[in-house]
Amino acid sequence: MTKQNIKKQNRKAPLIVVTTGGSGGHIFPAEAIAGALRNAGARIVFITDKRGKAFSSLPDISIYRLAAESVTGRSVFGKISAAFKLYWGSLQALFLLKKLKPALVIGVGGYASLPAVLAAHLWHIPVVLHEQNAVLGRANRVLAHNTRMIATSFNPTMRIPEGVPTTFVGLPAREQVLSYQNTPYPDETDEFRLLIFGGSQGARFFSHKLPEALLKLPLELRQKIALVQQVRPEDMELIQKLYQNAGFKSVTIKSFFNDMPELMAKCHLIIGRGGASTITEASIIGRPAIIIPLPTAADDHQTENAKIFCDSGAGWLIAEHSFNEDSFSDRLGYLMTHPDILKQAGKQAYQNAKTDAAEHMASLVFDLIKGSR
Repeated sequence: MTKQNIKKQNRKAPLIVVTTGGSGGHIFPAEAIAGALRNAGARIVFITDKRGKAFSSLPDISIYRLAAESVTGRSVFGKISAAFKLYWGSLQALFLLKKLKPALVIGVGGYASLPAVLAAHLWHIPVVLHEQNAVLGRANRVLAHNTRMIATSFNPTMRIPEGVPTTFVGLPAREQVLSYQNTPYPDETDEFRLLIFGGSQGARFFSHKLPEALLKLPLELRQKIALVQQVRPEDMELIQKLYQNAGFKSVTIKSFFNDMPELMAKCHLIIGRGGASTITEASIIGRPAIIIPLPTAADDHQTENAKIFCDSGAGWLIAEHSFNEDSFSDRLGYLMTHPDILKQAGKQAYQNAKTDAAEHMASLVFDLIKGSR
């Protein structure tokens, strides 16, 4: 177990543990929740795995890293090794929580949340779970029983065990995203700013299938496109060749963008996967999106996320297995020539936004702490 040294916090304030996996999709909501709790007067301890990095905007929070690995999708030996690490991490968490004596533990999903939440259950410490997706994640399903509350990001959320209380709060977003909330839709110009990103798991499809559809657009439409696309490093050369003579107004391709909220705010249309962060950020900023869910996502949760977003009129859902270059090109061309449809979809996207999700979560936690006392 490793700990990052921090400054002293107010010892009289209630101590709350926030625990989650180390991926950005888990860290960002956890960071937003921790920030809102600290602003409300709580002391925060963060527990994650070896991947979890220090909060960029909350540098004075204690961070512990426990042994934890996912059991799913591994060989028999890998499953045994991961199970042992989770067992060892749970022992570490038992001793750590006995020492810390937190008023409450918040699990924000991911296998790395298992040790601390299980330890909290054993010590009879109140637990709140936050679920990012429209389908309760596997880790949260294991932890749901004996939990005081499950806070959800989508309404409805599927596969919540019967009898477990829930409340809809939304997905807490980064300050960087909130700073662009409800950005006015770009005026009609001589360029159409198209943003394409698929995440580390999904970018291969976007690199191999979407270019074919874009190249089928009439030349006069291609000449308007200012394209920004996330591309895996191994696909970079292929994409450069495909777009070399495409006739686009401009092309920017990178394997990673650290200014994604700004790019979203500037674009006319997003093409992306159905991850909770993508849906939430498009909603807060107010941008329409064509969503092509990752078909291998656990319990097909990306499709369920996308249905809620698109059924509201904020975007268009296309299943990867039914993707057709010609029909996609026709749909994109139609949207490019009907900006009022895109503008209206962007307005509807913002209508779905929960910009106060972190504050709502903090209020819920303090209410439960008072009730426990």
